[in-house]
Amino acid sequence: MFEPNEVLQVASGRGTVSAEGVATAKVRYKLVIERRSGAVTAHGTLTGTYAGLRPIWLVPDSVLTLKNGRTVAISVTDLVGDTAEFEATEPVPLV
Repeated sequence: MFEPNEVLQVASGRGTVSAEGVATAKVRYKLVIERRSGAVTAHGTLTGTYAGLRPIWLVPDSVLTLKNGRTVAISVTDLVGDTAEFEATEPVPLV
């Protein structure tokens, strides 16, 4: 039987995204933490500047630092203008 994803938490705020070899970008984020097939993962959106997000989009592994200082390993999967979509690359604890 199909079981839908269970949304555990939604967080938003201002933070930063960094990746090895590129400048850190300031962003607004929306982070959706959910349970998928028994694992806790996350996805969401980033809003910043195209110039700041494009170099990070080109690097497969990035880190989103939340307003509370916690970090989430992410991969930016899409970039349109000043808005990017991302998925967590590791299990995510609740923030």
